[in-house]
Amino acid sequence: MYIFIKILLFLLAIAGSILSWKLFSDSKKARFIAFYTLAISLIALNQILSFYNSTIDIFPIFNTFTGYFLTPLIFLHSILLFKITNLKKLVYKHFIVSIPFLCIIIYWIFDDYRRKLLGYNNNSYITILLVVQCFVYTLLLIFFLNKRKKIILGIKPTLQYQRIRLSITLFLIQALITATILFENFISHDHLTDYLVLFIFLLFMVQVLLIFFLQKKYPTFFKENDRLFHFSNKGTDVVEVYTSESAPPVLQELQKLMSEQKIFKDSSLSLTRLANELNIAEHTLSKILKDSYNLTYTQYISFQRLKEVKKLLQQSTTSDIRINEIMYEVGFNSRSAFNTWFKRNTGFTPTEFKKSPE
Repeated sequence: MYIFIKILLFLLAIAGSILSWKLFSDSKKARFIAFYTLAISLIALNQILSFYNSTIDIFPIFNTFTGYFLTPLIFLHSILLFKITNLKKLVYKHFIVSIPFLCIIIYWIFDDYRRKLLGYNNNSYITILLVVQCFVYTLLLIFFLNKRKKIILGIKPTLQYQRIRLSITLFLIQALITATILFENFISHDHLTDYLVLFIFLLFMVQVLLIFFLQKKYPTFFKENDRLFHFSNKGTDVVEVYTSESAPPVLQELQKLMSEQKIFKDSSLSLTRLANELNIAEHTLSKILKDSYNLTYTQYISFQRLKEVKKLLQQSTTSDIRINEIMYEVGFNSRSAFNTWFKRNTGFTPTEFKKSPE
């Protein structure tokens, strides 16, 4: 058993260190996930050292202290995926609120160390505090994501949706790790403890492999938030198309066709026609859409129409615009097809979306 654990720890320490270095060098937007992978690699490295020198009691203290930051790092990474105007202020307040709890856990860590020197059993206060911390952050994340449910459902085909899904997956795995640590803390069977330790570090490895796989599959996955989407938190959350001035000219021209001419409203619009409007080949346009937005032509036009429909439905709450008029305006000829398409992309029917509070 120890051989398997040691091999796993070596792989985790190496993979986590390399991955964190790449993430730190990629972009500031990946800093929280970079710190997270670095913390995992340090915990693995510390565990390796404890195996080779079990007489040093400081090792568990380091792991406990580092583990305190894991859940907050994943939470902050999750909210960083959304455009929040006061993000720095939010992180600063978060840090200030965490200081008293950090002081408590440091006190308990050294109290635990003192108890070990005196030959007493470990106390369970630290583990319980980590579980309470994880529970609080879980509630905060649920509340945060629930307020942005419409946005998340509206960006399903995109890289930004993949980023959000990854952050939720990492958070759930971290919650499972915390629960396993709690269980391991209250059992006295040494053989079962070894299996639980192995399980914990296997879960850490799953997290590292998920991050590594998505970074390799999508080179821009952690370098930036998807350029197609801008998340605004001014009163209500809205999704807007965003193209920077430094974007290729063809993307700027494409944006003009969508935002000014609203060419997507034409039900007869095709890939060939749109490519002709831009004076490029069809396969070139398809490649640009895939490389820039991770969308096919059909998905891209569908998103443009969805954005317009949402805007018109929100306006219709204070006007007499009917759903049928909106349907025809964005290029649909069938009410059933329109309703099915809208619900598949948002989770709501047009009528439900229109009646729902902002």
